[in-house]
Parts: sequence; structure tokens; C-alpha cells
Amino acid sequence: MDVFAGLNALSASQAVQNIPRLSGGVFPSVGVNLFFGMFGVGAEVAGRATRNSSGIRPVYYDVNLLVDPIHVSRSIIPIFMFGLGAQSISSYTGLVSCGGVGPCTSYVGSHLSAHVGLDLKVYLTEHLFLQPEAHFYFIRNNQLQAASAQRYGVSLGWTFGGG
Repeated sequence: MDVFAGLNALSASQAVQNIPRLSGGVFPSVGVNLFFGMFGVGAEVAGRATRNSSGIRPVYYDVNLLVDPIHVSRSIIPIFMFGLGAQSISSYTGLVSCGGVGPCTSYVGSHLSAHVGLDLKVYLTEHLFLQPEAHFYFIRNNQLQAASAQRYGVSLGWTFGGG
């Protein structure tokens, strides 16, 4: 079993001219992978750390089938991901009185997505690894950006059990 946390950047094109892009900013992520030989299952979530200048904050979720087809070496392992996910968008505005202590949140919507990704686990010790990663989301019925988004980053993780 692997657990990991990282920092990412998001690239997504704008769907409508007057609606702000969802890309840019820092996207912290956390995830877990569980392997059964060369196959496994995994889940990950990545969300924008702060809202953008228009008050919008996207979060990306994915659940995947993992394939570990080859070991480049004992310490370098590529992992391919194929799965489903969702993009959830919240908008923070000062126009609504919510009576609470924090910023007011309006839930904009959630959109189903297909997800493919590639991680490259590079073991620094027997259990500690650094993981450059690339994720591609194909988003259904999204009206705030184009039908795809790309997330790139690096995670630091720990393998429980054999490395």
C-alpha cells in the first residue's frame, strides 16, 4: 500500500469567454494506492489551495485501476492509471450573507470525468519515494472550461510493506 501527498499545477482552457479559467494556482493532492501484484486500485483528490481572482475553487477526484507493467529498476517504477473521477466547483462570493464566520460558499456543480494518468515512483529509501505525475481529465458537461484539464506535479510518498 502506498500513501502520498503532493503539489500540482493545473492546465485547462476556457470554455466561455466571460468565465474565468480554472487553471493556475497550487493544487495540493493526497492519495492512496493498493497493489495486488502488477494490478491495483487507487484514489486521489487534488484541489486548488486558494480560490482564484474570481472566487472559484475547483477540486478533482479520481478512482482508478492501476497497472504496474514493468520495473525500470528496483527503485524506478512507472504506474499507469485508468479510471473515473469528478470535477467539483465552488464559488466564494461576498454577495451572499451567510451569517457564519468564514467566507460564503455557493456550490456551482460537479461533473463526471474519465481519468488517465502516469506516475513514476522513484524510491529514495526502501519505503520513501518521490513521484512525478501527470493526470488527464476528460470532463463531461462542463460549461466553465473546455472538456479537459491536465494536472502535473510531484508527490512524496511511503510504501507500507515491500518496496
